[in-house]
Amino acid sequence: MERTHTCPECNGSTRTPYRLDPSWKKVIAGYDAATDTLPCHNCGSQYMFGRSTGLVNLNREGQPCTHVYKGRNAGRCLTEYTCIHCDDRYQIDSGD
Repeated sequence: MERTHTCPECNGSTRTPYRLDPSWKKVIAGYDAATDTLPCHNCGSQYMFGRSTGLVNLNREGQPCTHVYKGRNAGRCLTEYTCIHCDDRYQIDSGD
């Protein structure tokens, strides 16, 4: 499915404000000190090796989706996540 709608989390910018513990800023992947932001985890960077695009699918109500993922074990080191609002899916392989 083609993602063509502006992400409601980052408003298409691909970045979101940093909201975590300030002591972690120097070690969080993708943190930008100049803008105090992280890559948006709603429009692509949540995927393994993915990058934020600023675009998402529509949810069942026809609005750009703010994803809520439910995970399930799909194998020994494989977890599949599915959005409960739009059925967006991705997998994370945590095996070595």
